[in-house]
Amino acid sequence: MKIIEIDNLIQLLSSTTPKKIGIFDNNTISFLKNIDELIDIERILTNYDLLLIPNWVYQEVKDSEVRTNYLENLLTKNVDIYIIDENIYEELIKYKTVWLYKFFLYSLWRLGEVKSFIKRNIEKNRPLENLEKYNVWLKLLYDNGFEGERLRNGRIKKKNAGEISISVLGLLISYMYFKNNHTITILSNDRDTYDFIKSAKLKLVKDNMFKQLESSIISFKSNDCIIKEIYLNDCMRSGQDISSIISFRDEKRVKFTINALDSSVEEHDEVLSNENFIRNLDDNSFNIIF
Repeated sequence: MKIIEIDNLIQLLSSTTPKKIGIFDNNTISFLKNIDELIDIERILTNYDLLLIPNWVYQEVKDSEVRTNYLENLLTKNVDIYIIDENIYEELIKYKTVWLYKFFLYSLWRLGEVKSFIKRNIEKNRPLENLEKYNVWLKLLYDNGFEGERLRNGRIKKKNAGEISISVLGLLISYMYFKNNHTITILSNDRDTYDFIKSAKLKLVKDNMFKQLESSIISFKSNDCIIKEIYLNDCMRSGQDISSIISFRDEKRVKFTINALDSSVEEHDEVLSNENFIRNLDDNSFNIIF
């Protein structure tokens, strides 16, 4: 995989030409691998100017040789995907380390034990300007803050670490590069990722440090959104139909809107069966939020 150099990334994000930026989660990569033989996914992914995978997420990707090979194969189809190490977030945010700390803190706010850890072991009741160096407390957070599970390959998987890294990266680009008018899309099927970012945004608008600052919208593309995009853009390979892809769909809680009979908008947040999902695909007012 390609590891993007920090200077190149800053140059891209600082460009006056708006970029379409996608940030990948491991679960979406797994889904795309499962349906790879059924679709031409490059027709969708090549619409992005920049596709990023935080390193904490990539560590999960590498637990499967199949997923790793799938990403390598995408590179041969003119889909540029880059690994971004969390250690360069500080340089990416132009050394606004207090901002960076708050992006981490507010992203993991819903995780009570991890929030307590970061307050107790990193903040330590001292002014945020006096925190230890970023790379020091980042390592402490990853090594000791997240619950760990040892896998068969010997790696210790850190629960929620990847989702938090995605959240921080999205917020960082949203606030730091707002004037560049980039679009930021999180490609994830994990509701936690959605909740972490939404929760962090609510905390940030109430924080005096960010109250007067503008930020770019962060949108989300769940697997259901991808299925709908494949369906509407006819990205299925010859001889395949939507039912082939639906067999890989999780019947999960979906947040969506549809138009009511009086043209008002109904908001829904419910488990959507595969049958009802397919039925809604032909409704032009069916819009998936997550």
